[in-house]
Amino acid sequence: MNQENQQPIVVSALIATRQGRDFVEFLNVLAYNKTKYGFPGGKLEPDETPEQAVIRETEEEIGIIPTNIQYLGVFDSLTPEGRGIKMYVFSGNVAENIAPSREISELHWLTYDQMINSKELLTPMTIEYVMPILKSI
Repeated sequence: MNQENQQPIVVSALIATRQGRDFVEFLNVLAYNKTKYGFPGGKLEPDETPEQAVIRETEEEIGIIPTNIQYLGVFDSLTPEGRGIKMYVFSGNVAENIAPSREISELHWLTYDQMINSKELLTPMTIEYVMPILKSI
């Protein structure tokens, strides 16, 4: 294993919400090269802050620059292949007229309960670290 592969992957993710009268929904996205849903976001570029990365990645993935960005926390875990991953999580707002892009094949607004009932479709980091945050939103 070379030195680069031993370094943890560093990513940023955006929890985008929309309020209904009696519910809150969270934006879930499925990248073309993935089998599990997650949130808009991705790897940091060299010399990029986690907040800059979440803004850039959200715009690349759904065509919208998020607003009202708030830092929620950072989580360390392992990828299914055993490589370290560090995920910075932010909340923010996006326009509702969003659509999949060249990087995203599907997107869905789901309530917390809908996500709980679809755990098999979610990334392990979403289940382990982000779902507890969503419960409090």
